[in-house]
Amino acid sequence: MLRKILFIFCVLPICLIAQQAKTKKCKDNNRAIDQLPCKIINRYGADIFPDEEMLIKYTDILISKRELLDPERAKPYQISLIADNKVWHVVVKSYNCRYCKIYININKNTGEVLNFYRSED
Repeated sequence: MLRKILFIFCVLPICLIAQQAKTKKCKDNNRAIDQLPCKIINRYGADIFPDEEMLIKYTDILISKRELLDPERAKPYQISLIADNKVWHVVVKSYNCRYCKIYININKNTGEVLNFYRSED
């Protein structure tokens, strides 16, 4: 009888707390600049950027407007797919800085810019 009471008051609450920790929703408010969001949105039936040609044109616009770089001087870009082929990862070498690189993560389906940051490697 004592074991049942101890089980109910000690072990059962611990199990309930452990279950609640697994079912908590992911919060993107405190994510770092280089981390992807918890959930990658897949809104449309066809991808906005299905191939690298469209992505290169979009990246040219982004770096010319945001970083004020000449896209022709910054090419070639290092392009790869990450996050189960849902996100384009683009690395642009900045010619203004010797070891600077610009990292851009773009949602393949919606065209949303998930990350845009500069790093000195």
